[in-house]
Amino acid sequence: DMATELTTINFVGVDISPIYPTAIYPRNCNFYNENFLQGVSQPNNVFDVVFQRNVQCGLAPEHWQIAMKEAFRILKPGGYYECVEAELLIHNSGPQTELVFEHLRNSLATRNIDPKIARSMNRMMAAAGFVDINVKEYPVPVGDWGGKVGQLWKQNAFAVLETVRPQLARAARISEAQVQEVVNAMHQETYVYRAYQNVYVAYGRKPAA
Repeated sequence: DMATELTTINFVGVDISPIYPTAIYPRNCNFYNENFLQGVSQPNNVFDVVFQRNVQCGLAPEHWQIAMKEAFRILKPGGYYECVEAELLIHNSGPQTELVFEHLRNSLATRNIDPKIARSMNRMMAAAGFVDINVKEYPVPVGDWGGKVGQLWKQNAFAVLETVRPQLARAARISEAQVQEVVNAMHQETYVYRAYQNVYVAYGRKPAA
């Protein structure tokens, strides 16, 4: 959408999975199937902005530094890095919802994933070399009680849970059908409890040369 609106700016998308559009997209937009942890094909000092989001389920703490340093490398001096991540905790939720997230955290623990890593983005960004770092925390509703935002965040949460259902079953040592029962109960709780997740938006600047 931004590439369509801002036709004088070049956009580059990078993802480890080939999930980018296969249909026609604007000439000023390109996609690369690459792994930030192994280094991307872009040269040093070429981007004005690097934006990253929703990778907290895939990066262990030691990987965050690699990813942020790679972002630092490809940014121009004076360029900005922005990262948006949600902590993998849910607040003011019902018992079934908390149980689902407990299974999720147990599953992630097998890969050394920190569910609270979003709270540490400012520290990690500073270690990678960024300056003028700012972090904003937003409580995002999960459920219809939060209006359109709450509905969309709820849809997103259940889409993620559907994707990781096999991992949740292994972590909880129950069947996928049993996991689905708990997830269904969680769905009902969204109409009763005013649950929310904290989302952190952090941005910082690469020092000018």
